[in-house]
Amino acid sequence: MARDAPRVLFLIQGEWVPSSRFRVQQLVPRLAAAGIRCTVRPIRPRLRHETDGRFAPSQLVRGVAALRELDQHDLVFIQRPLLRSVSIALETRVARRRPTIFDMDDALFHNLWGLEGLQIRRIVARVGQVIVGNQYLFQAVGRPEKTTIIPTVVDTARYQVRPDPGPDSPFTIGWTGLSSNLRELRLVLAPLRRVLRETKGRLLIVADRCDPSWLRELPVDFRRWSPESEVAALAEAHVGIMPLVDRPYNRGKCGFKLIQYMARGIPVVATPLGANREIVRDGVDGYHAETSEQWAERLSALAADRALRARMGAAGRQRVEEHYSLDAVVPRYVELIQGMAAGA
Repeated sequence: MARDAPRVLFLIQGEWVPSSRFRVQQLVPRLAAAGIRCTVRPIRPRLRHETDGRFAPSQLVRGVAALRELDQHDLVFIQRPLLRSVSIALETRVARRRPTIFDMDDALFHNLWGLEGLQIRRIVARVGQVIVGNQYLFQAVGRPEKTTIIPTVVDTARYQVRPDPGPDSPFTIGWTGLSSNLRELRLVLAPLRRVLRETKGRLLIVADRCDPSWLRELPVDFRRWSPESEVAALAEAHVGIMPLVDRPYNRGKCGFKLIQYMARGIPVVATPLGANREIVRDGVDGYHAETSEQWAERLSALAADRALRARMGAAGRQRVEEHYSLDAVVPRYVELIQGMAAGA
């Protein structure tokens, strides 16, 4: 590797946090192959999900250690707010001392009664570049001259197409995500109940836990999520779903579970909200559904027609390869990082 190759310090929340894994850690080998020297430092290394744990003094210790490393790097890449809304803003201190990229994949500014929004505005004002996961976040940042949209993507070598489970398996509707988002399934409880009853099917949930009492009225198969099992667990699904209640935070979601389903060749049904509308081409990769009747009709149509599932699944896989894969986005990261390093 050339001695003048850009040296980038990546600061992430935690090793298992989905945004850290998919928007930083899986990029690093590809960036290194492109001649970028990468150092990744988790501020909360034992954090498994964004919702795990609260601020601890050890985070400040790691934050101070990161500050001491700044002089060894040409620029810094911060993935999401690292210390949430604690009084000492590590991110703004970093941005004062080194060219900095700030990456955000959720509408975090709607959280914590506006406190996190204040922190994010401070970060955005300081950094040289902002990367966001979708158009809603781009508009919310309000700094188009230094903001780039790059979606959250998958490694298509890891997320390979699975064979359709076929008619001999019970019709299976899949949902994957953090347990904190299971509440979104309430939106489609009635159509799920109807379709699963008519098809004698089941709801497959892949999550860190599955304990809502209201889900007990459905035939649920639960698979505990882990980084090792997240891809294989989706193989049983005939269809993948992403219902969303229309609230400000949800408008900023990046639709990543849809990309996971589509990469595996699974047709999808989704609420056309935010990035979901852009990811899913209605009638091509899957369906948009807004009302309970639409949800029931779309799911029933896919349950009854294996050829339709195969056609939509193949279209979804192609869309992921072209727009939502490492091959599609890594060159954009390389160009942005090299440009900032050259400018610095």
